[in-house]
Amino acid sequence: MDSESTIAAVSSPPGASPCGLIRFSGPDAAIVVTPHIPDIDVGVRGVFESRLTIEDLALPVTVLAMPRPHSYTGDDVVELLLPGNSLLLERIVEAFVASGSSRGLPVRRATAGEFTFRAWRSGRISLDQAEGVAAMIAAESESQLRAARHAFDGETGQTLTPLTGHLAEVLALVEAGIDFSDQDDVVAITASECADRVAAVTSALRSFLASAGGAEAEGGLPRVVLRGPANAGKSTLFNALLGRDRVVVHGEAGTTRDAIAERGTFDGVDALLIDTPGDEDDVASPAAPAAAAAAESDLVLWCAPSGTAPDGIMSVRTKRDLTREPDAVCAFDAADVARVATRIAQAIKSASHAASTARIAMSLRQRGLVSTSVTLLDEAVSVAGGVPQGEGLDRPAETAALIRSALDALGAITGEIPPDDVLGLVFAGFCIGK
Repeated sequence: MDSESTIAAVSSPPGASPCGLIRFSGPDAAIVVTPHIPDIDVGVRGVFESRLTIEDLALPVTVLAMPRPHSYTGDDVVELLLPGNSLLLERIVEAFVASGSSRGLPVRRATAGEFTFRAWRSGRISLDQAEGVAAMIAAESESQLRAARHAFDGETGQTLTPLTGHLAEVLALVEAGIDFSDQDDVVAITASECADRVAAVTSALRSFLASAGGAEAEGGLPRVVLRGPANAGKSTLFNALLGRDRVVVHGEAGTTRDAIAERGTFDGVDALLIDTPGDEDDVASPAAPAAAAAAESDLVLWCAPSGTAPDGIMSVRTKRDLTREPDAVCAFDAADVARVATRIAQAIKSASHAASTARIAMSLRQRGLVSTSVTLLDEAVSVAGGVPQGEGLDRPAETAALIRSALDALGAITGEIPPDDVLGLVFAGFCIGK
């Protein structure tokens, strides 16, 4: 992507609307626009009402002028609000490109993600914020949009930056130890201290992975886990809530062996519904297979025909058709299923589960990089371990290489260490005009 051209694109969503937006960004943005809106000075920051005349068109226009460097891209930016007919907007962009080119100006249509790329290049946003923009574009629900906005606010970078700082300090001490390896009385960092400090960062990264949703895989959706004893009707309720047969249902206990997740909408609220294997002994054992899913959930429903739910877990009495309990629900009764869906929606919206809406949306690229860093740091802890207390590292060069590689992986998220192929992956998923 060259940075010398002035780029233009329709930047409003596709489809009909009362208003549409055309955006220009680049060193000649004002010069491209001025001949066709001659009665205003787009070199001055402000909002202006005027009239656009180009080719055989004459239209009312609202002009937003944002001179550099205080614009989204860091370049001169001019935006035009016009009637929202998509064919009309595309024709006007083409006319501006032709008009500018005929005057010898380097103006062209923007490529996918180019406005946000320029914002990153000029230092207006970080790389993780750029991915937050992509997540906002792809959001299909309010919960996904809130998660994406947290990502755009830079919360990923705010979490990772201090952790990379701690790792950099450890790396500096390890490398200092290598420099003084010929002096037996100099120990810049002991092996045990190195292992402890790296392990602390690794633990924090694991917690971050657990608390952050996947922008592509799950879109920052809140997680709702169905948990309870075996053969309690969880899978039947799971299918009923989704409105389709997603999992196999059988009268024999133990049919469900793995956690199964599916996106659903419950009384207007999108969530990821998770069916889990049955807990042993009819209680929520921390060692049960369902515990891992519940640990990363926003809401747990304890599904059982009888008994009480563990503390902090919402109770759903199941199998009303068999137990005849008045407060139970039957997965074959549409009214009962709707009632459970409403309870799920209310719980997600409530203050006690407000944290679900604050989940940071992570892209698969970011999640993979953090996971890679965790793997490398685990290996670094293993290499540094097994040395008597107070002694230096046995293999400092290998330890330093592992920590440096982990830092490179984390740096590729915030853009501090951005290889060219990483940039291509980030911006390839954008649409034109963003």
